[in-house]
Amino acid sequence: AVVSTQSTGYLGENQITELVDLDKCIALKILHLRGNGDNTNPIESLSGFSKNMIALQYLNIRGSKVSSLKSEIKKLKCLPMLRGLILKDSPVAKEEEYRIEIIMNLRNLERLDKDIFTDEERQEAQELHRQREEEGKLSESNPDGAMFLD
Repeated sequence: AVVSTQSTGYLGENQITELVDLDKCIALKILHLRGNGDNTNPIESLSGFSKNMIALQYLNIRGSKVSSLKSEIKKLKCLPMLRGLILKDSPVAKEEEYRIEIIMNLRNLERLDKDIFTDEERQEAQELHRQREEEGKLSESNPDGAMFLD
């Protein structure tokens, strides 16, 4: 198996439609997959990321066609070092409580669309998580929805 030691991947402004074999990119720290101006990035799914990508800290998928926030953002939970995420100009960025949903799922994230998460946003995410848990929206059959459980 070939393992990539490349630390930066600039693949923006391409017509990439699917992410495959990223599990071999164990040294990758920065990955740019953004669109170009009016041209959107055709990526619709965040499938393809792997727990082997232990170094990835920054992911730019600005202008993608990702449209399902709750189901797609969970696919990035396997990235333990992810600190910066750019989803601006994507359909998910227009969803209600966009920032809160993302920080609920990606606790270690520090920046979203270049803006640092505030203490207030983190608190709101924690409160929303508790509320959903009480309402039964977080169940044993859906542990991925759990943010603050041990």
